[in-house]
Amino acid sequence: MRIGLFYLFSEFGNVPQDRIFGEVLEEIDYGEQLGFDSVWLPEHHFSVYGTLGNPMTFASAIAQRTKRMLIGTAVMVLPFQHPLRLAEDAALVDALSGGRLLLGLGRGYQVPEFDVFDIPQDASRAMFMESLDIIKMAFTEENFSYDGKFWKVKNATVFPKPIQKPHPPIYWAGISPATYELAGRLGYNVLRGPNFTSISAVEQAFATYTASLQKHGHDLGKMDLPFSLKIYVAPTDEEAKAEIHHALWFYHTLSKLLPGAPGRPTPAGYEQYPRDPSFLGELTEDQLWNAGVDVGSGTVFGSPERVIEQLRFYMSRTRINHWMLWFKVGGLEHSKVLRSMELFTKHVMPVLREAKGA
Repeated sequence: MRIGLFYLFSEFGNVPQDRIFGEVLEEIDYGEQLGFDSVWLPEHHFSVYGTLGNPMTFASAIAQRTKRMLIGTAVMVLPFQHPLRLAEDAALVDALSGGRLLLGLGRGYQVPEFDVFDIPQDASRAMFMESLDIIKMAFTEENFSYDGKFWKVKNATVFPKPIQKPHPPIYWAGISPATYELAGRLGYNVLRGPNFTSISAVEQAFATYTASLQKHGHDLGKMDLPFSLKIYVAPTDEEAKAEIHHALWFYHTLSKLLPGAPGRPTPAGYEQYPRDPSFLGELTEDQLWNAGVDVGSGTVFGSPERVIEQLRFYMSRTRINHWMLWFKVGGLEHSKVLRSMELFTKHVMPVLREAKGA
């Protein structure tokens, strides 16, 4: 069972911008000392929802500060960049880290990001698949050309090559059953979490994934199965609930960015997202605290005992062998994040280590 950290780099004025990244690096340093196995970084643009535009740059800094932790992207958004540049950056991070890169990839979902980059969102799936082909060729072939609809490559030889062979492990971000089915068919790891869907929906999509893996000759037991949650461990439930407004901010902000949000279209290929995400902006603290299997269930706040109970619930619903835990939620104070990590390591981590993953 691997246990990792996840950072969204959400910041809405409580912390000066020039301090955000320093605090995260301190938390990652502390995470390595405490025994966390990985750290995951997402790509987002143009919103305080997520302020890390280039995870590979930040991953390079982490690679020089840590010796053991795996460094994952969750995810690099393929339509937003040239695949050859991404292949070069990823291979460099793999080299700088001594072969510790986990390469999470996605096609993006936030309408404003596509609008500002002037990229047709309904073409994102086709762009994702084309980019993935080029990246894998860049990793594994000495010289290659590619004649695609979105990118054309002529006689490219890419340096450096990644240390991990044939390339770093690749992960797909997925919401729709179609994505899970295709990832299973091709044998890729998937990144999951009930952040703006329910655990029931995640469970159903994962069933599609496992069936597809089996049908196409892939071994589920060899797959890495990360699962992401927002988490805060406090000495008591009362102290934890007093901080749950930080998670509520996440949902209220997200409600304005998803496909189908008020004033925003639902592009083709995004039908699995909530039809009317505005309800996320109406969630209350009590609803998050008692979310259960509903939307918002990815919020695990509480005493160590309550957190253990909730994590066991997720393990009873879907197979998990790698946790992606988001300790720095919204504007949660740096000191409280460090305390939460310490309490988790002392009381919760040993229980998870004993649990059987996939």
